[in-house]
Amino acid sequence: MASIYKRKNENGTSVWRAVIRIKGYPTVCNHFERKQEADDWVKDTERRSLLGGFNFDAHNQHHTYAQLIDRMYDDGFLSHYRSFKNCRAQFEYWKERLGAYALIRITPELITEERKVLVKAVLPNGSKRCPSTINRYTARLSSTFGYAVKKLRWITENPCTNLSKLKESPGRDRILSQDELIRLLDVCKRSKASYLYCIVLIALTTGARRGEILGLEWKSINFENRLTSFKETKNGRPRSVTLSQPVIDELQRLYIIRDLSKPLVFANKTAFGRIDIKKAWMEALKRAKIEDYHFHDLRHQFATLSANMGASNLELASAMGHRTLACLLRYTNLDAATSKKFSEHISDKINQRRMS
Repeated sequence: MASIYKRKNENGTSVWRAVIRIKGYPTVCNHFERKQEADDWVKDTERRSLLGGFNFDAHNQHHTYAQLIDRMYDDGFLSHYRSFKNCRAQFEYWKERLGAYALIRITPELITEERKVLVKAVLPNGSKRCPSTINRYTARLSSTFGYAVKKLRWITENPCTNLSKLKESPGRDRILSQDELIRLLDVCKRSKASYLYCIVLIALTTGARRGEILGLEWKSINFENRLTSFKETKNGRPRSVTLSQPVIDELQRLYIIRDLSKPLVFANKTAFGRIDIKKAWMEALKRAKIEDYHFHDLRHQFATLSANMGASNLELASAMGHRTLACLLRYTNLDAATSKKFSEHISDKINQRRMS
């Protein structure tokens, strides 16, 4: 037997309270803004309970969203995110917005409204979040509900399951011309930052990410075989790449003047840890008269030049450390073999241009 009635909250607003009493089952209740929602919930709950598909125990455990986030922290679930320092702000955002809500009260409609808040919000610098950023926020939110459903069994359904993604703008496609590329390399070579040319050359000839390069240690470099391995990769899977001879030459130059107490190839001179290349990189772009270009675009440059010489998707995914193709995991040496072909070709092409 079910009953639905209207009640007032302490703040003066009204809600519809639905109560279901079925013989042999615990009493359950819920609250809704509209009576039609309460009617629909009652019908669905009664149907599922008769079919044995309604989890009364989970429904009556009114865990809040804040409790869910705290539990995930305690269980160590969130630590598996390699970029946890970056995405933690997103988890904390949702904890602040939804923390007081019982999980059973967080509906797809509520999440949709919260996403609108994200879209409209103005950041301290006067800008707004782009669609891709908002999609990442909702992905983090969905992962927490997924944990509550699959691991904790605090709720039976993920309210984000049917939430469609916002349409994202096309990715950047800024590729340097040959003249721009030569200018950039020349400026980097003359930079006061002795490490900049080597870092840019590695990025350009291997497609490595900035974090992978700055995390390189001397023990990971095999000068004899011209190999190095990136231990800290975005997808968590170490990979090996072949270094072109120009890169080896630059690394040997830095190796001679290295600080023996610091394991990093590109170590901070005044403290332990990685260097910050932002200032030197921006100055190089300015001197080379190159606009609208990011360091990560060097990775796209590598992919474009490699594709132009006929690299397949499989080869590119391997050389750049993507895990989009499951079969790549079967070939432990494929990444080094393919990256060798690309890096040497690109280096030769650069040298030919510089000499002409």
